[in-house]
Amino acid sequence: MTSTLGYAILAVLARGERTGYDIAAAMRRPVSYFWTARHSQIHAELQKLAAGGLVAFDARHGPGPQDKKVYRLTPEGGDALRAWVTEPPRERPERDELVLKTYASWLADPGLLRRLFAEQLRVHEERLAEYEREEERFGGPPDPGDPRFGNYATLRCGLGYERHRAEWCRWMMAQLSASL
Repeated sequence: MTSTLGYAILAVLARGERTGYDIAAAMRRPVSYFWTARHSQIHAELQKLAAGGLVAFDARHGPGPQDKKVYRLTPEGGDALRAWVTEPPRERPERDELVLKTYASWLADPGLLRRLFAEQLRVHEERLAEYEREEERFGGPPDPGDPRFGNYATLRCGLGYERHRAEWCRWMMAQLSASL
């Protein structure tokens, strides 16, 4: 059974062959809007995918003394990815440290909490502005058959999340200001 990270890598390779470094770069943007992985995790997962016949690679002359591996999706990998895309997602536990801190916020100084939420608001507003600039570059949604459609659709989800999170931070700040 392939891991979720494995499917993320297959989705990147479905757009074209890449080295492990290129896959890691693609995992930073736009995949990082919704999924993150360290370089070491990606390389370990690539080995599993290759052993399972879902990806293959060619060794090519690289910039250094060693050859580089250029990975590509195999037909079996494409079949596995197409089947996985329409399956319901696995249940996952929610882990949100800020929400957990909010749960215990009644124990803390309201002024310090307000500063915490002001900083979080700044972070979410910056990310929202970045996502809005990215959305402008698209100029509207691509056709659903275009690989960029997935980029746009995940960006839209990120926009909604950042707007919601910023609004929640503003609400928390207002609540905390009222208690000062």
